[in-house]
Amino acid sequence: MDIVVIGGSASGLKAACRISRLQPDAKVRVLVKDKYFATSNCGFPFFLSGDVDSFDRLIDTPNGTVKDEKYFRDVKGVEVLIKHEVVSIDRAARLVRCKVDGGTREATFPYDKLVIATGSIPVAPAIPGVDSNGVLTFSRAEDVIQLRKELETNKIEKVIIVGGGFIGLELCDAFHSMWGVDVDLVDLQNHLLSNIVDIEIAKLIEAELIKQGIRIQLECGCREIIEESNRICIFDNEGDMIQADRVILTSGVTPNSGLARLAGLDTGVTGGIKVNEKLQTSDPDIYACGDCVELTSAIDGEAGTWPMGSLASRMGRVVGDNICNGDSKFGPVVGTNVIKVFDLTVGSAGYNSAYFEEQGYETEVCWGTFHDRLHYYPDATPINMKVIYERSNNRVLGFQAITRGELVPVLTEAAQIIRNGGTLDDFADIEHAYAPPYALPFDPLHYMSFIAENSRTARIKLVSPADFDELPNDTTILDVRIPSEIKTKPLNVGEKTKIEIPVEDLRKRLDEINCDGMIVTVCQTGGRAWDAALMLRRTRSCNIGILAGGALFLP
Repeated sequence: MDIVVIGGSASGLKAACRISRLQPDAKVRVLVKDKYFATSNCGFPFFLSGDVDSFDRLIDTPNGTVKDEKYFRDVKGVEVLIKHEVVSIDRAARLVRCKVDGGTREATFPYDKLVIATGSIPVAPAIPGVDSNGVLTFSRAEDVIQLRKELETNKIEKVIIVGGGFIGLELCDAFHSMWGVDVDLVDLQNHLLSNIVDIEIAKLIEAELIKQGIRIQLECGCREIIEESNRICIFDNEGDMIQADRVILTSGVTPNSGLARLAGLDTGVTGGIKVNEKLQTSDPDIYACGDCVELTSAIDGEAGTWPMGSLASRMGRVVGDNICNGDSKFGPVVGTNVIKVFDLTVGSAGYNSAYFEEQGYETEVCWGTFHDRLHYYPDATPINMKVIYERSNNRVLGFQAITRGELVPVLTEAAQIIRNGGTLDDFADIEHAYAPPYALPFDPLHYMSFIAENSRTARIKLVSPADFDELPNDTTILDVRIPSEIKTKPLNVGEKTKIEIPVEDLRKRLDEINCDGMIVTVCQTGGRAWDAALMLRRTRSCNIGILAGGALFLP
């Protein structure tokens, strides 16, 4: 059996190796357009930053063996052909046609089964000058290697990063922390990671970037890019100019499905290749996997694209199984993300509030701040969390979190519950591993379900951290923290009345609280604010709210 795989990244190579393992007599060829393949593109920012010392580390195994053509031939039984750019697929003749070595010659390869794993391509803003020298998309290995060399030789003093998504934020850290490069981050939206998180999480990210010395310009569209005096200049929509040595475009990616369309394969509303649950295309002898594929959301069944290495690798295995007469299935997907931003870890699963509002969902939200292990254990670190759930049935729709500590375990828990259509009750039913160095007796997701239930049954309003500064001036802020906490994290309440009474003293001082307007109780993480609110609820007729997540959820 002749197997041809188009594309030499995670999904394509995983499919090729799986096929070779299951059917050792199959002839498996992988056609790669460029010189580099098998690279961990997710690692590009960390090579640039110096966290990864050699580019070879992005293409080797854990034991240090470089995954080159010889490795795949001798170890995996797969033939990898570099500088073979596929230009057409002849489905009737079952042939793939290539340009080799930049077009110096041509080659054709027959196939019994074909795998399209062409990945994604960067989206560049449609503005004049976007093709200027010094403007990069950070998608090619050659560009990343060249940037690292220029940083090591002090040839770059300032960069402009266009796009406040994953790669843009990782590059802020990469350029600034190790190399001390000045960074301007420009984004068209009103907050960073606007497709992933909501504004209360984004404000914490922005505060960290500003603290690290990154200049952020939000709601800033680029009008033109020009080269001037050996520098790159960006003009925004107001006509203001920002100069830099390099401009990095990180405005997102789109499925690289052009080859599939030319071959007459079905593509979807996202531009990705349509596949079934076995990852077959509209031609049953052609499979597709990775970033070029359109997938189905586990939340609402809508089509989408999720360019993630974790999904791509799993898709490759599914394709390999099914080409070898297996019955593996893939999807639907939640969309689970995690990103390092300087010392912060930011994660999400599912969609954000803006998406559900656009789609007409009736949702509720809750916020909470908890530690990633028992508070008394060294290095215990707060995690700020937000959960979005459906009002009618408590089905969990989205989860977002930010911390300087450990996040991935709780993020993975939330993602699985969302994928399975779970509710807040499923959060409460989690059975988790517990020991003080690793976890809390109650999992943070337990607490999030409790907060949602308590708010509903006690009729106490949860005040979003994003809305705290916008509370009416007749609101009274009741701060029930101890003086040392207030000193380390003071509240800016503007013209609102603020009363500071430690929760331990509140019961005997309730007569100091005026209930004419709304009372919002505040503590460091939220727990004592609940105690204070319940004291008021039991003894006074007050309109009570709680700063959800506490003062540690404020930037």
